[in-house]
Amino acid sequence: MIGLVLAATIGAGSYTYHASYHGADLGTSKITVTNTAGATQIAEQTSGAYSGASASGNATLVLNPDLSPSSYRASGTMAGNPIADSATVSGNTARVTNAQGASSSFTLTGGASHFVLVDLGTLAGFVALPAQMKAWNSPTVMAVIPSFGQSLTLQPEASVPQTRPSGVPAADVGMSFGGHTPFTMWYNPTTLIPDEIEIPSQSVVITKLGT
Repeated sequence: MIGLVLAATIGAGSYTYHASYHGADLGTSKITVTNTAGATQIAEQTSGAYSGASASGNATLVLNPDLSPSSYRASGTMAGNPIADSATVSGNTARVTNAQGASSSFTLTGGASHFVLVDLGTLAGFVALPAQMKAWNSPTVMAVIPSFGQSLTLQPEASVPQTRPSGVPAADVGMSFGGHTPFTMWYNPTTLIPDEIEIPSQSVVITKLGT
């Protein structure tokens, strides 16, 4: 029952995000969140271009009733070349097939109590983060990056971001992560859906369009 309640806290619905790099258009992602029989599915369709190379793809992230990841699959094209990666999680082990087709596995280490899935070029895993952190009381987690076949430790910062970007609703809650590639998320505290994601080291800003 607790798991079902937690899963329902991710606001079901459709959301559109726009990404920019140094202020230039990177592309658009359309996210659909559905909650069925205790599981949550985050489906994504994305399209855009980077350094003149067009790209498109889709991704599906499935979460268990406690919001832990169960499976992830992404496929698409970059500059006309097909790409695909995937991951499955069972207990303390995550098994990944990267964009080159190589397989690897990871075990929870370094004090991490849960896996999360975040990937290069897709947004689905980031959409789940606010709800996961809230449900798990903001622990250290192990982030699996399927496209690279890598993992890294991810921990929310203790301090709350002080500068609210223009356009971010006044009621939004900020959450920052440190490490190799720090980023900040601003999310709706009711739906737990991100309104803006900032990755300063990459000069990337991702913004939810509309209300």
